[in-house]
Amino acid sequence: MKRERRANSWFLFLYLFGFRLLTADTLLLTLEKSIALALQNNRLISQTKAKIEEMVYQKGITFSSFLPQINLSGTFYRTDRINKFNLVAPRYENLPLPVVDPLTGETIGFTPPIPLIVGVDTLALELGARNNYLLRGTVQQTLFTWGKVWYAYRIAGLSLNLEKEGLKVVEGQVKVAVVEGFYQAFLAQKMVDLLLKSQEQLERHLSRVKMLYERGLANRLDLLKTEVKLAEVAVQVARMRNNAQMALASLCSTLGLDINTPVVLAAELEREDWSLSAEEAIQTALVKRPELSQLREAIKIVQLTKRIALTANLPTFFGQLNYDYKNPVGFEKRWGSDWNLTLGFTLPLFTGFSNLNKIKQAQAKERQAQLALKLAEEGIKLEVLSFVNALNQERENIIAQEKNLQVAREALSLAEKGYESGFVTNLDYLDSSLSLSQSEIAYWQSLANYQIIKAKLKRAIGEF
Repeated sequence: MKRERRANSWFLFLYLFGFRLLTADTLLLTLEKSIALALQNNRLISQTKAKIEEMVYQKGITFSSFLPQINLSGTFYRTDRINKFNLVAPRYENLPLPVVDPLTGETIGFTPPIPLIVGVDTLALELGARNNYLLRGTVQQTLFTWGKVWYAYRIAGLSLNLEKEGLKVVEGQVKVAVVEGFYQAFLAQKMVDLLLKSQEQLERHLSRVKMLYERGLANRLDLLKTEVKLAEVAVQVARMRNNAQMALASLCSTLGLDINTPVVLAAELEREDWSLSAEEAIQTALVKRPELSQLREAIKIVQLTKRIALTANLPTFFGQLNYDYKNPVGFEKRWGSDWNLTLGFTLPLFTGFSNLNKIKQAQAKERQAQLALKLAEEGIKLEVLSFVNALNQERENIIAQEKNLQVAREALSLAEKGYESGFVTNLDYLDSSLSLSQSEIAYWQSLANYQIIKAKLKRAIGEF
């Protein structure tokens, strides 16, 4: 049995809609290649990768808050009226003053000319210019925010990690779907092959029954029962071929291929002794399961959000430098430069209790996230335990099916010899043939189910 299992353990089959011949366009698929194709073509994986790319840029946007913001602006405006300031100024003239004799009161001469106020002049001073030009460069830098910018940057990094863990989740789901689809397609074609072998056996048996019937050593009822059984097997072959065709088309769809792509499946199936204790599997799952990593990252994000809310009422300090190149400069109509430096802060005095509610909201979200993590851990423990038990049960099933298959083959061999010698009835032979066919199908089903459950268990512990 061991030798025969080795001979049948590597089974390369061709299923091209009616067993067409292998051509140059035929795609040879192993399980590993199938997984690689699915990871490359799956649209959900591509969408998740696009989300990761988005979060990378979002992290870069958040990092820009640490850097100075530099802006350049230019304006031109023309005013209709210019405000004026009227200035009154005395008007002077150089005039000689007469010199009077104090005794006689006569003018005896004149002094040299000296400046004297002879009137006033009104001067209109324009306060500005009609055409104004301004080219301004501004550098603004946040100086201190009590950690709000740093927390926001950490949230962006955690969000990126969360999306990366989400990619692992999607990839694991796709891998399990590929394994399941691959072995279902393999098993469907293997069942076609087994039914064809059973059909050939019945055809040989029908030939013996006809020969014995012609010699009068078998009755017509035996002949009719054999023909009916052969017809039933032919119907099963046709039905299973259709199932195999649909299973292969479904696999191609999962891999992102056209469903009419000609494909050859290369699979190796044999009994394995791979095992994992329930305790070890659960501990591995609690560490490696990406869904749990996502929830842990979500808890950290909520905690940082709460810290931001706690600092929302504290002042934010900033600095700003403006450099201007403008015309006019002051009251002079010319081009010139100017600069100014501003240091300031903003302090929210009253926000309608929104910050307080944000703190309460963050605390509630944190409690929800902690509870979600606990619930997920309990659910994963049950899931892992279920798959460990199913894998152990399927391993025992394979051993039992091997024994059943060996007994069924031996029983059919004895039935063939006994029927020819007349010690076994035709009905007993047909029952033996049916038992062998069912045992072979059950054996290969158990091998395929073992691989599918193994993949699901690896996915459950975060290693697939």
